[in-house]
Parts: sequence; C-alpha cells; structure tokens
Amino acid sequence: MRFINSSVTVLRDFAICHDDFTLKPPDGILKEHTFTWLGFVQYIHVTTGLPHHSKAPRVVLIQKQFVIGTATDLLHLPKNYKLGSVIFGDYERDEKNCGISKQQTKIGIQCPRAYIEMPLLDITPHPEFSRFGVGNSLALVKLIRPMKSYYMIPICLPSITERQRQKKNKIVFMVDYISTVPRDFDSEKMGKKTLKLYTHKDCKRHRMKTRLGSEGVTHVLCSSGCGVRPGAPIVSQTVDGAFELIGIAAGGGVCSRRSMRRRLNREPPLYIDVYPYSAWIVNVVTAHQLPQPYPHNFMLLEGGSSVSIQKGSNYLRRRRAQKSGWRARTFVTGNHCFKSQKKQRSASFFYSENFEVNADPPAKLNVVIKISAGIECTIVCARLLMPNRMATPVIDGVGGYNITIVFYTEWFPYKFYFSVGLSGKNTTERDKMDWIPERKEGFW
Repeated sequence: MRFINSSVTVLRDFAICHDDFTLKPPDGILKEHTFTWLGFVQYIHVTTGLPHHSKAPRVVLIQKQFVIGTATDLLHLPKNYKLGSVIFGDYERDEKNCGISKQQTKIGIQCPRAYIEMPLLDITPHPEFSRFGVGNSLALVKLIRPMKSYYMIPICLPSITERQRQKKNKIVFMVDYISTVPRDFDSEKMGKKTLKLYTHKDCKRHRMKTRLGSEGVTHVLCSSGCGVRPGAPIVSQTVDGAFELIGIAAGGGVCSRRSMRRRLNREPPLYIDVYPYSAWIVNVVTAHQLPQPYPHNFMLLEGGSSVSIQKGSNYLRRRRAQKSGWRARTFVTGNHCFKSQKKQRSASFFYSENFEVNADPPAKLNVVIKISAGIECTIVCARLLMPNRMATPVIDGVGGYNITIVFYTEWFPYKFYFSVGLSGKNTTERDKMDWIPERKEGFW
C-alpha cells in the first residue's frame, strides 16, 4: 500500500488574537493588562528631542510585528517634529520575560508593571492615500522586531458576521489612554466608554443635514460622544469572546455641555471602517514575512501544519489527534481552534464556566473535569483560561462528544481560578450512529 504524504502549513498569525470569553470590563478606568494591544506614537522635536505637548496618535497592534493607525497622523507630521517610537504603556511580560520562576509564582509574585518603546522599521500607507490623495486612510507600521511576550496578543481583525450584528445592535466601545499625551508610563491608565455606532449612510445623512461637507474618508463610521483622539479604536466583542477592531478614529469635535449623550452631535466623531481594508492588511503583512526554503510539496494552505494521507485509505482512525497550543494564558485544543476567524465562527460557542478555588493555607490542586455535550453535539474546540502558563493541561476527547480536562497546579497563594469554554457543531449522521453504542450511564 502506498501513501502520499504532503506537508501543509498556514500563516496562523491572524487566527491568534485577543479572544478572552471571560473579560467583560465595565465602563470607566480599566485595570492594568486589560487591553495591551493599544499603543501610541510620539512626535519628537528635531532640535530639543522633547515629545509634542498635545499630540500622540494612537496605534493598534494587529499582528506581533505590525500596528495600524491613520495615515495622516503617521505621514503628515507637525512642523519641526519627527516620528518617534511606538510605545505600549501597558506591556504585559510573561514569567520567562521578567525572570519569575515557578517557586516565585507559588508565593504570588507577578511581573511588575512595564512599558515598551519599539522603534519603527517601515510605514506602508494604503494606495488610496499615497496615490489618490484620499484625505483620511489607514497605514501599517512595521516594528523593528516582533513582540516577544506570550501575553502581548494583537486584536482581531473585523469579520462580516460581526459587522452585520452591529448594524442591528449599534453598540461598540472605545478604548483610549486617559491622558492626551501619556508621559508617566508607570502610572498611565486606560479607559473604556460604550458608544452608539452609526453606519456610513446615517453618518452621511447627518453631515449633509448639518452642512458639514464631505467626511474625507472612503469608508466612514460615526458614533456618539466627543473629544475622540486620532487613532483611538472602537471595538466590538463577539459572542465567543473575540475582540474585533471595528474602526479607527480620524478625529472629532471637542466636548461641550451635554455632548456625551447617546446621539449624534453636530460634529460627530469620524472613524475609518477597518473591514474594507482587511484584505489589504493581510496582503501587506504576509508580504513582509520572508519564506524559508522549502521543497516542492510544501504548500501554504489554511488549517495548520499536518501530514495528510491519501483519501480512501484506512490508515487513520476517524477521530484524529487534535492540535493543542497556547494563546496568551488560554490553552486551546482542537484543529478547529487553529483555523481562520471566519471558519471558527462556523461553530457555536455553547459552554462557558468560571471556576475558583480558595485555600488558607496555600495548597496544591489536581483538577479532573469530565464534560459531555451529548451525541448530538461534536466538540470541535476547547479553551482553558489559566492564571499563567506554568502548568500544561491535557484535554482529551475533542472531536467527539465527551471531553476530559486534566491538569496539576503547584502550591498557589490562597486563590486559584480558571475558565472553560467549548465550541461545537451538529454531529453528522455517520458519527451519531457510531457513537450510540458507546454511550454510558450518566453521559447523555
């Protein structure tokens, strides 16, 4: 019997993004390490070397080595100023990065607050800005090196599913630094504000009614609120927990009395709609990834690295071994977890539960969790959110209807928490008939 093997790989960078299904912060000042993907760019005076006193455009991390912002703010600089480094004021280091051992994590020591200044390597504006003179557009900035910390996860790119949902709900939230120009990075705070979103059609109608003229952008959104700073993102959270970048602020009128109520102001904040630029973003980022030498049977396809077997053979069992890996503090198991965000949404996020254990004095913990979804549901992706990556869990059964989660913790200081999230699909008729004889008492 002859088998045809081929190596298959994929650029998984855009499938690994901020998708914390337990994170739902209220409006107001945020705790540290909530949205680490937000940064800003400094304008540096060419003579004095001091930062600009009133301008610091925001940028958003969309890949480990790329940030996105408004092309006008990144290329049309104030007089006598040059572009400085990109600064992430809420840089979250992992245990290896800040030199914390397992023994120190047992007594509750965590990495101290940090920030990082990352020099720029290249700026790529969208062709509509560089060639056709569109007033406001987007630009991608390549950093001098990728982010090394496991916990610096970029934000997800927008999807058509979430855009359709926002046309009905019209609720997004904005994340920004409290200060116009952050200076004291050790104490700088971020804030969150829920806004009402308006589509391009509503925004254009409002601007014509108030005689404000053209929006100056090709893909524009409006929102309630005021005083929005350039580059500040508006974000939406999907049902399964992913945070998607809906728009990037191009500017807005200053705040006046009662202007924060939930309706359009006379001069509402304008945002560049990110979704129409998604294909361009992916193309630019992948073009900067230098490929390694590979044989002729090496293919760039979607689905992750694997070895395929010729169809029709009985070499593999129908329940194949599932891939596992870390995304920040989330351990995921299942081939479906490593597909693109678009394909991941073909499954339903049907289960989420938080667990917390309190102990005094400190204790060790052995966790064994068995979950059955019933033979009508096939579990395709399991996510386990942990406090850190010191313990390596094992999740068995993904691809079927019963899963078992097993992990062991070292001594922990008084409190230990973790969360479980599952995504599934309807079981096929063939699998269902095979699984009926396997059922045991208490598992349906």
